[in-house]
Amino acid sequence: MPIHAIHPRTKDTITASVAGAAIVISPRYGTSASFDRSGRLLGLFADERSYQRTLDNRVLERLSGTVARRRELPPDEAAALLDRLFADLRDLAEVVPSLDLSPGDRRLLADALARVLAFGPDRLAQDGATFRTLYKPVSILPPDQYLALVLQATEGCSWNRCTFCGLYRDRAFRIHSPESFAAHCEAVRDFYGEGISLRRGIFLADANALITPQKRLVKLLEIAQSYFALPDGPRPIYSFVSAFDVERKSPAEWAELHALGVQRAYIGLETGDDDLLRFLNKPGTAQDAIDAVRALRAGGISAGVIVMAGIGGERFAEAHVARTLDVIAAMGLGADDLVYLSNYVPAPGTEYPEQAAAAGIRPLSHDEIAAQLQTLQACLRDRLPGVKVAPYRVDGFAL
Repeated sequence: MPIHAIHPRTKDTITASVAGAAIVISPRYGTSASFDRSGRLLGLFADERSYQRTLDNRVLERLSGTVARRRELPPDEAAALLDRLFADLRDLAEVVPSLDLSPGDRRLLADALARVLAFGPDRLAQDGATFRTLYKPVSILPPDQYLALVLQATEGCSWNRCTFCGLYRDRAFRIHSPESFAAHCEAVRDFYGEGISLRRGIFLADANALITPQKRLVKLLEIAQSYFALPDGPRPIYSFVSAFDVERKSPAEWAELHALGVQRAYIGLETGDDDLLRFLNKPGTAQDAIDAVRALRAGGISAGVIVMAGIGGERFAEAHVARTLDVIAAMGLGADDLVYLSNYVPAPGTEYPEQAAAAGIRPLSHDEIAAQLQTLQACLRDRLPGVKVAPYRVDGFAL
């Protein structure tokens, strides 16, 4: 149950939730902060603004009603915000003994405050530096995996030539050896500490990690579970995979991976129009995507299918929508599957904008992309009752 008290000096209402996987403390009216069980700051609401602290120790202000969606605070502004928060928390810690609380609640609140104050601004900065040594940049996750425990079994993308995607252009594709992956898992475990309790599932990164040859992939999954299995069984595992590569494994091999914890594989379909797929330089065809989802489901693994609205501009718009709807309808999706509708966001250093302009393709406006998203969402929900269809803003991601 939440803890409620009145500050003896300011008369502000103090609230706290300290017994779950996360610690949430509101030291004064209008200010609330969330932390993991280690005491690591995750998010903050203050001055009617919402902030996220990333694991590499940046502070992002979440914006509403704009395309940008978030703003990274300059270092001085971020430092001032954190200093003010921790001053409030230190003040609260000083008055805990005089709060009108039961002995048990007073003890819980004092313990929670001790954890978060021990993880103050200096340690948060050190924590961010440690995070950057453990990971290559985590470029993207599906929205339902934003609180996953990310393990980089691979680095980069095995294809890395789609003209619209710049997520992994900074690194070559590499599969970890069992020895290096075990070292990575151990370092990640030590980094998160008790904060792992907030992260129920594992996301096996980077792109296309599931194409790892079966024998090695089985070993890597066994290593992950040896470090992070839950008390009642394997920790659920999620990952990306290219539709073109799914057929490299048989349904029996997918079933073997499912037994080791793999619950869902996310496929960037982008479009069901083969002409547009070729223009985007994506490997495979729409039929490959249909076959891939069916193969995954035959092995007990659910699918997360990602569609990109706005890609292909005006020239491809009609075929993109119609054929994408047909392809997804042919996949045989069920209640455990997801369809994500993403908006196309031009990425620096990618070929698509220049190639589309050279081909005379008019980009869709913001309103046209929004209308396309609405059409896809409405039609998918009508044709696939029971299947979850949700928006996915790739420009809104930060770990």
